[in-house]
Amino acid sequence: MADRVSTPHLQQGRIPVRSLKGSDPVASEVLRDMVYLDELDRQAGIVNNNIVFAWRRAAAECSPTDAKVWSALQAALFAAIIVQRILYPGSVHQYPHHKTQKESRDFARRRGQRLRDLLGEAADAEIIRLTKDVRDPFEHVDERLDQLMTPDAIALSDWYISTGRALLTPETGAGSTGYGLRVFYPEGGFLYFGREKLDLYVLDLAMLRLRAAIGVAQGDLQKKIRGRNLFGGSQLVDLLPEGGAHQRAEYWLAERQEFGHGLTHPTGG
Repeated sequence: MADRVSTPHLQQGRIPVRSLKGSDPVASEVLRDMVYLDELDRQAGIVNNNIVFAWRRAAAECSPTDAKVWSALQAALFAAIIVQRILYPGSVHQYPHHKTQKESRDFARRRGQRLRDLLGEAADAEIIRLTKDVRDPFEHVDERLDQLMTPDAIALSDWYISTGRALLTPETGAGSTGYGLRVFYPEGGFLYFGREKLDLYVLDLAMLRLRAAIGVAQGDLQKKIRGRNLFGGSQLVDLLPEGGAHQRAEYWLAERQEFGHGLTHPTGG
């Protein structure tokens, strides 16, 4: 792992700080690539954990519309897209340290290629790029719903866990009166949005392979770091005045209680 230092902040815990500048240009590039590798590992782990959670909970015969299952599936999709964008960047905004958007786009593309070179075949899994086909309609579900609201629309089948059968929009599409959108088939390992489907088994295994490759790449990169890395430049601030956080939490908890969704403060306060 990259050289890191943690700074104590009152009694609240430790703040992680990592260096982005080494003793030479090679060390600096390694330290920065390690940031991306750590993020890839973090997001791939989120994909794995949420797929497993959704699969186990659905297998335990929860409600067909269980919100926790769908929350986990959406979290997995979100994290998978972050992995995709790090490895295969598309259009990006102009970064502050660049003069043009093209310069930023070229920077991102070089970063993606460099990381793919480091990770080899694990970064080339087709499923990483295919995730977008299902994730995009999940994000833009408002538009997908708008498209269904035609004068002849009769019924919608959506947001449920299937045991092997599902109601999908007819292939003809035009003139359909019955629509099918989000379906999770846990035993088969598929997540659907309409007729687009994502193989969650393949995605999960691809993320495990990616994480294994990340571990190897991190070990190889660490050997290239020589000398001491630099730290500093950050400003330590109090995010709220003393007592402010507790007051905000107490207000929030009291309001939740009014809605019938009370919580117990983790500190017991």
